[in-house]
Amino acid sequence: MYIFVFMWTPAIQSKTKDDIPFGLVFATFMVGCMAGSSIFSVLISKMKNEKIGVIAFSVATVTFMLMAFAPTDTLAMVAFLFFELTVGVYFPMMGTLKSTIVPESKRAAIYNIYRIPLNFIVLFSLLTDLTPKQSFSLCTCMLLTALLLMVKLMKHQQTFFSTSSNNDPEMGTKTASRSPSPLKQTTEITDVSESPSSNDGDKSE
Repeated sequence: MYIFVFMWTPAIQSKTKDDIPFGLVFATFMVGCMAGSSIFSVLISKMKNEKIGVIAFSVATVTFMLMAFAPTDTLAMVAFLFFELTVGVYFPMMGTLKSTIVPESKRAAIYNIYRIPLNFIVLFSLLTDLTPKQSFSLCTCMLLTALLLMVKLMKHQQTFFSTSSNNDPEMGTKTASRSPSPLKQTTEITDVSESPSSNDGDKSE
């Protein structure tokens, strides 16, 4: 997203000689991002969060490929808008994913570590004077990597939860086998209640 913020302006300028209403274009991007957040709120009630991530990364990968090789400014603008939709989906999706995976006691440290490669990638893109096409191609590779990792994570989550659900009945059986049965408890109480009477009988004799 940061590379896109720096590169969308020169990318549009390289494809047209007309005056570009940058304010209107940026406002359109914000509307697309807001629409993506609304789409997430609809999708989260119908499918798992990890699957939403796979869809978002897939669409984002295709949009960056279009940005890199779009022959016209219109096609590039369409790719920009679809990417902003995925950005709107990404933030709530990733926030939900982090809350379930990252331990609360270690979130600050882990999130700060994530900023190191993020800043390095952005600085690399700016200091090396990459063209928009090269930058978008680099983003395509990174998003493709993220897509593959998200697919792997989704499969891991499915395996983990299926294993946990299979173990729950066994755990319940073990817990039930350890606890004494009500009949046994009743028998023990009866024996205790009868023991004083037997002692009294011995003393009377």
